[in-house]
Formats: sequence, structure tokens, C-alpha cells
Amino acid sequence: MPRSPLSVPPLDRRRFLLGGAALGAGFVLAGCGGSAAGAPVTAAGAGAASSGFPRTVTTKLGAITIPRRPERVVTVGFPTGTADAALACGVVPVGMPKSPGRPGGVEPWVAAKLQGRTPTLIEPNVVDVEQILALKPDLILAGMHRAIGDDFEKLSKVAPVVTYEGAAPFQDTWQQQTTLIGKALGAEDRAAAAIKEVEDRFAKIRADHPAWQGRTFTFTQGATLAQIPTVTDPNESSARMFSSFGLKLSPKVQALGAKREVSAERLDLIDADLVVMFFPSPEAQKTFESNAVFSKIPAVREGRYVTVDTSLAFALIAPGVLNVSWAVDQFLPKLDKALA
Repeated sequence: MPRSPLSVPPLDRRRFLLGGAALGAGFVLAGCGGSAAGAPVTAAGAGAASSGFPRTVTTKLGAITIPRRPERVVTVGFPTGTADAALACGVVPVGMPKSPGRPGGVEPWVAAKLQGRTPTLIEPNVVDVEQILALKPDLILAGMHRAIGDDFEKLSKVAPVVTYEGAAPFQDTWQQQTTLIGKALGAEDRAAAAIKEVEDRFAKIRADHPAWQGRTFTFTQGATLAQIPTVTDPNESSARMFSSFGLKLSPKVQALGAKREVSAERLDLIDADLVVMFFPSPEAQKTFESNAVFSKIPAVREGRYVTVDTSLAFALIAPGVLNVSWAVDQFLPKLDKALA
């Protein structure tokens, strides 16, 4: 049985969501399909002289020099995050990871920004150098690729590789990744505007819902009753997403620390003002909801319990500047109902 996304370090968690969780839900990975995007769509001004290039961006894996304004961008690793930032900056990647369980392998927030183009879809969290080389990239974005430490050198032989600023993949905030990628693409203004639009929206939500401020939440995955992972660190990406609504992670699960799991007999620990659950399959959801301890949790009995599907779980666990807005559209009605 694959390990759970909420009970293991962040890198493995993403791998599980792309593999075990998607397959457990009965999803079939979409075929690669599609051809590389034709004439690339680039950041504003890219058709003119590449002013501001060459330029250097600083990442955890070193200073990366980008000789000219990128026009053929490939993203590798997790399906969301880096592709989100490129698209928000006006650049449609010629290649990007496919997303399991979605028609054509593309998430809805990505499809809305493709401008009618069809990037080549590559395997998530896998680096096929020959495939990437065939796309003739002039920049590779790998800030949300869990194995970039192993793959950085070989990718760097293909094109400059922009990774992340923090200690490891997935530890940058979506704002940091968007800002870094905006700089790499020569689209700082577009990146800043995209970030501001989302942050302004969160500020309005908090202002419109003062009663939410400080209310507690838990975010738990129900894979099996034998192994019940839950978010315990308020600094994780998903916890930061909830805090953007004004919520705070329940002290009861924070007290679990590195353990990250609750037993079937102590499911009461996940009770909070808001209980959010992700289930990898309908069968798992049925098992949990029929469990006597789970059904007696006050939040469950009182309608303060909501479920999220795989796409929304992706957006909460690995937010990017585009999927954050999409997640708000999907999640806000659930919050309004549960926290009324």
C-alpha cells in the first residue's frame, strides 16, 4: 500500500497524490496526447528585443544565467505550481506534466490559460531527457520536482533550470515561486499583478467573514482506518492556504507533531470548527463515514465537515498562482455552508 500524502515528508506526499491516490480513486492517467505547442506564446514584449537579458536568478541550487528571453519553456515535476506561474506570466509551456484523472491530462485552471494551444504532456515527477530535449526548451522550470537534486545536472545540459529558493522543493510559497519564475521569464510585472489579484481576493474574503478569524480546522486524508494521516504543521502549504481564509490549524493535531497520524480509536482528535477530508476512493469515504467514532465527531454531526476531490486536494497541497484562485471558487461555497 502506498504511503499517505499527509503522513510522510512533503516530497513523497506529492508522489502519492499523483500515483496511489489517483489510482485508488479509479482514475486512469490521461494519454500523453497532443503535440508540442506551435509558435510559442511568450511574455509581454517577448517579440521585441529581449531587454533585460541575459539575466541571473538565484536559486537554492545556485545562480542560473538565462541568456535571452525564454520562448520555449518546459515545466517538470508536479502538474501544478510552476506551470501555473508560467501561464500567469503569459507563457504557454511547450511541455508540462500531465495531471491524472483529468480529460486530456490538464487541470481546469491550466486549460483556461492555454490560449488554444496543446503542450506536450509529460509524465509527472519523471524526467525523460530525450523527450525534453526534443522539445528544444530554452528554459526548464523545476521548482516543484521532488527529485530535482538528482536530475538537475542532466537537465542543465539541455537548458537553464530554475528551481526554488527555500530549503527544498515545495517549501517555497506560491508567491515566491511566481515571483522567481516571473523574473526568469522577464515578466516581473505580470507575476506581481497575478499575486496581488489573489492576495486582494483573500483579503476581501477575510473582511467579508470576520467570524471565521481564528476558527480551527483540520485537514485529513481517509485512505484506510489503519493509517490516518493529518496535517500537523501550520507552515505546510495546505495549512497556509487555510490560514489565508482566516482559519488556524487545530492545536490538537499540532500536538501530534512529527507523528502526523491518528488511530481509528482517536479520530476525535481531528474534530475542529471545520473538518476537511480527502478520500482517495468512494469506498474509503464510505468506510470512514460509517465508522462509529467518526460519525460521533461534533463537526461531522453538526455539518462542519466537508470533503474535497483530487483536483481540490492538489490545489490545497501544492498551490500555484492559478490553482489558488480556482480552489477559492470551489472551496468558498463549502466554507460558507460549513461555517455559517
